Amino acid sequence: MILPNQTKVIYIWGNPLDFSLSPFFQEHCAILSGNRILYKIFRGSAEEFLQLLKNERCIGANVTIPHKIEALSLCAKLTEKAQKAGSVNTIFKASGKIIGDNTDGAGLVKWLKIKGENLERCEILGNGGSARSIAAALSEEKCRITIFGRTEKGWEKNFGIFKPLSEWKDDFLTISTLPFEVEGRNVVTIGYSSGKIPIDATMMLAFQGWLGAQRWFGNTLPAEDFARIVKLHAKAQSNQGLILNLANKNEI
Repeated sequence: MILPNQTKVIYIWGNPLDFSLSPFFQEHCAILSGNRILYKIFRGSAEEFLQLLKNERCIGANVTIPHKIEALSLCAKLTEKAQKAGSVNTIFKASGKIIGDNTDGAGLVKWLKIKGENLERCEILGNGGSARSIAAALSEEKCRITIFGRTEKGWEKNFGIFKPLSEWKDDFLTISTLPFEVEGRNVVTIGYSSGKIPIDATMMLAFQGWLGAQRWFGNTLPAEDFARIVKLHAKAQSNQGLILNLANKNEI
């Protein structure tokens, strides 16, 4: 029998986390694959987060906005993907050491392959942290990459070429990391909010989570089953958002 104070813990560090699907689908998938965990939200400082990571009950964590770059300094070692991305979104432990990884881009690439997208040439809208991790993952597929942004940051030349955002023409598969909706026949949108989670964002989250679970447990559900569960939770959250919106509109 596993006592509550013996259950392994995984954290998600970020803010805001009101719309995060991770606490729900990660616990669900862990149980179905024979792993019992508590998945907890944490919104505190880096120093407090590091103490949580050092606790023996903690087997890892997810990191999201705005801490992905800050998390680099908390890790004793970084995987090659984290080094190329310049940020950490997944933390696991190996031989007692805190290891930083990045599954952002790899999760999206896995989904794009399943969709049957042509990855010979891709365009990325935005050049923030998410864009860099996606560019790093696409570069491993030998993809020709153009990154569009308002101001060049310097990292773009490691994976492709940079152009001003105003020059984007929707000629090739485009990954939009921008905080607003972009319309186009070739656009894959990875941004989301409560009540509005595009299928591409949902599936990217699914495969990011699947790769993270492999780090924590060594085994998890088949990728297709993991993705199906994430879809169910995304739909449930969308329904909840709709109900709350209707309730607010009908307030007296």
